[in-house]
Amino acid sequence: MNKTIKRTIAFVVAASVMTVMAACAPKEEGNGNNAPQLISGGTAATVASKAADPKESAAPAASSDVYGLTYKGVLVTPGMDAEEAIKALGEGYVKSPDIQSCAFNGIETSYDYKDFVLFVDNRDGGKYKINTIDIKAATVDCGGVKIGSPIEDVKKAYGNPTSEEVYGLCYEKNKTQVQFVSADEKTVSSILFKAI
Repeated sequence: MNKTIKRTIAFVVAASVMTVMAACAPKEEGNGNNAPQLISGGTAATVASKAADPKESAAPAASSDVYGLTYKGVLVTPGMDAEEAIKALGEGYVKSPDIQSCAFNGIETSYDYKDFVLFVDNRDGGKYKINTIDIKAATVDCGGVKIGSPIEDVKKAYGNPTSEEVYGLCYEKNKTQVQFVSADEKTVSSILFKAI
């Protein structure tokens, strides 16, 4: 019973830290080609954002140019134009009210889909960009890792992490990041794609 309470507290603390980190992540300027790309398939996976060939898009996440999510054939990456991504993804979300950020000069909001949540903001009054993609469904395959996967499966799929924190493993590539959060240090409890 005591172990269950400790795990629950650890999970709540990890989730709180992730929320604060998402709010405080710096803005990415973008590379001028942030439009969503349509690729074949229908399952979610981490893929290369610049893959022109569907065969390339099935490459392991560790060899990708950036970390991102392909969902129903639409590639979504942290730092991309939120309006274009949401238009490409289509209906099926619940939008939160816009709120003034306490962490930066701008507005932030979220789009809650069935399997993930997009957190977007317009820092300094610019265009709305995707800041964080929070995976919430255990059915979403993120490069061979899902919520509930053993934490050692992350290293098998992604290699050595950029950093290993108390909350889990972190991988960075070209101003994007994927975090595999673990509340109990054994299994993946949440997965976050972020702009850095």
